[in-house]
Amino acid sequence: MTFERKDVSKLGSDWNDTLVWYAKAVGKLQERPLASRTSWRFLAAMHGFNEELWSAHGYYSSGEALPSQSDKARFWDQCQHQSWYFLPWHRGYLASFEAIVRSAVVELGGPADWALPYWNYFDPDSRSVPPAFLQKTMPDGSPNHLYVEARYGDGEGNFIILPEDISLNALKDHAFVGGNTGGHPGFGGPETEFWHGKGVNGHLEFDPHNTVHGLVGGTADPAHPTNRAAYGLMSTPATAALDPIFWLHHANIDRLWEVWRKRDPQNLDPDQETWLKGPVDRKFIVPDADGEGITFTAAQMLDTTAAPLNYTYQDTSDPLAGSTRKKVRLTGLRLLSDAPMVNFLENKSAGGQVATELLGANASTIKLAGGVSQTRVTLDKASADKVNNSFESVKLLSATPREPDRVFLNLENIRGKNDAAVFYVYVNVPDGDKPQDHPENKVGVLSLFGVSDASKTDSPHGGAGITQVFEITGIVDNLHLDENQLSDTLQVQFVPRNTIKPEHDITVERVSVFRESL
Repeated sequence: MTFERKDVSKLGSDWNDTLVWYAKAVGKLQERPLASRTSWRFLAAMHGFNEELWSAHGYYSSGEALPSQSDKARFWDQCQHQSWYFLPWHRGYLASFEAIVRSAVVELGGPADWALPYWNYFDPDSRSVPPAFLQKTMPDGSPNHLYVEARYGDGEGNFIILPEDISLNALKDHAFVGGNTGGHPGFGGPETEFWHGKGVNGHLEFDPHNTVHGLVGGTADPAHPTNRAAYGLMSTPATAALDPIFWLHHANIDRLWEVWRKRDPQNLDPDQETWLKGPVDRKFIVPDADGEGITFTAAQMLDTTAAPLNYTYQDTSDPLAGSTRKKVRLTGLRLLSDAPMVNFLENKSAGGQVATELLGANASTIKLAGGVSQTRVTLDKASADKVNNSFESVKLLSATPREPDRVFLNLENIRGKNDAAVFYVYVNVPDGDKPQDHPENKVGVLSLFGVSDASKTDSPHGGAGITQVFEITGIVDNLHLDENQLSDTLQVQFVPRNTIKPEHDITVERVSVFRESL
């Protein structure tokens, strides 16, 4: 049987049958002991487990029986972040969870074709967490297992994802795999081995994935920012999967992978054996509905309609009507950014080798706090001239023009203690103006989901933090439209979206600018 995952906002009433059975099944899984492979907490610990945080939130009691060391080593703390395995690992994880919940639904007398719904927060009518997740009781007065106390949003009871918080720009990328050297991070992330978090976020991972995590989880107590237990479950990888909304969020991220794959023939998954067969140092493993361990690879995650997945999505149509990444506009002709362009502007369609070069960086580490923070990036004149010349070659429309350089802003080695922190990032806002008054200079949203663990010096990855990459080619394009050029400095500003305190110790070790060229 092939199961259909449907848009939660299209299922009818707030308490439709799909969510009623989901709530009941969650309750049943929560009754099972932590050591059971099909229990709610065991499944959540596969994404991440932190004894201190789980205890603070009431999900683990000291002395409670834990799984065997073998099960912990094989199943727990598997989630793949800042990695090209981010999408295939979460797909297998989601499928395991769905099968276990469906089994519980059937055991409770529910439909055998139950499937996990997805939350499409890009729909203007579905920007808030679905109402069924915000009520303490179900319609019959029984406890609602979709509700959790540790879900704080903006701290005032609001869980709305604003249009300016997220985008579908990742769908415009053609390359799945990115790099770690300052250029494009890729739709799916950089090439790694088994990777439990730190480094460069792939495009879909940082937008919208990370931002939704931070804005839904939030924090309950901004006055005491060093208390990690005050952050919502969704804010931190080690607790995120304990919140039932996590699974609907990830169903939507998984759906967007299908949208990306279908919307353009250039959008291809990796064909390297190291991706298809998975990491060699630790295999991906999930329990089936009976608790039996099943290993899987990325190659088995490519056809959702075939075993072991067997599902489709209600809607995988192209929400961007065929537009591609923001292309350079030809000065004088002023073509629309997303309009079809001449062939030489297509994204690396000729398959040439990409060169990445550092244009410049700021002078020192910058600390981000409650107000607008800013820094200036000093650019090497000779390198900046290469970028300017590449744009000039487009204007000439010669017989053999090449694609102009792509320009990227890198926020390197971000560290801190607030996983829920979200910032709007702007470049080259006119002096004295408010960044919010210049949406054309906004380069994206920075969300720090996972930053706490990535900042720990005793972590497996040494506390290097996370890195965020934004493409700013469009802003450089606008400079040329105004008959300006990339000059010797670039001003970067950070505007907090939610409550940020100095005690959060959020720092960006280096802000740099790179160019990519064929």
